[in-house]
Amino acid sequence: MNAADTVIPEPDPRFRCFERPEEEAAVEKSIAKLLGKLQKQSQSLFVNEENILRMNHGARWVHSAREEDPDTTMHRISVEWVLPFKDLADNDLSLIARSILPISKDMQRQFAENMYGVVGAAAEKVGNVVDARAVGSFPQSMLEMLKKIELGVDRDGSISMPQTHVNAETFERIKQEFEDVSPELEAEFERVKAEKIQAALEREAERKAKFKTAKI
Repeated sequence: MNAADTVIPEPDPRFRCFERPEEEAAVEKSIAKLLGKLQKQSQSLFVNEENILRMNHGARWVHSAREEDPDTTMHRISVEWVLPFKDLADNDLSLIARSILPISKDMQRQFAENMYGVVGAAAEKVGNVVDARAVGSFPQSMLEMLKKIELGVDRDGSISMPQTHVNAETFERIKQEFEDVSPELEAEFERVKAEKIQAALEREAERKAKFKTAKI
């Protein structure tokens, strides 16, 4: 090969913040750990940690003893991370918080959308859906929802009451309607609630009765 045949490689156009690869890997690992912690905190707003299952492999849950759930596949959550070159060049450390927090919020939004989508599909499948417009009011629709569900009992033996997730505007409307609810509707709500609690306690007692207890 003569000098005319020599190929000169193009310079790498990528901007590198660290000279040593191990330093870059350490920063990436630290950021991933921080994002994981933030995501775990956001998930706890919607799902109790005790009710979270994790897959080691595969793409969906399969339970041979029951019908297939509406949606058990994995959902991808992805966020684009854009870092301004000028802030990097200026060593602006505030860039860490300013860039990571929006990523965490976007991941939280996508997680919530996926979760509500799965819950909504499951409710539609079993018929646990109430049309608030058709019923006439939020308090009446919540009473109808309470009639359709079964309450659970947590590991401490306490009744696990249902939660209502709404946006801020809807919350104010619900709050106002409950302040003006009639005594008759309030009494009916408490009656149904008491029946549901009693039924949950009876189911839990029956479940515990199936286990043998050791005699000392």
